[in-house]
Amino acid sequence: MSPGRKIMIYVRGRKYEIQKEKISYDEVVNLGYPNGKRGPLFEYDVTWKDGPRGEEEGVLKEGQETKIIEGMRFDVKFTDKS
Repeated sequence: MSPGRKIMIYVRGRKYEIQKEKISYDEVVNLGYPNGKRGPLFEYDVTWKDGPRGEEEGVLKEGQETKIIEGMRFDVKFTDKS
């Protein structure tokens, strides 16, 4: 990716411009729920679609990151462990 190039992605239907080639689970969760609850009793399910060739759909788990492409869409759902 050339320096300064921005990639447009969607998180929970909102558009974001990212200036790097990969995004982490925590970064996606923070975009989807900027003031969301954190801690051992709270979880976020992160899935994507319209991803890179061979990885058009997938699940992003805590501690992981994924390559992003223009127009990639992430869905973030809050769940609790109760």
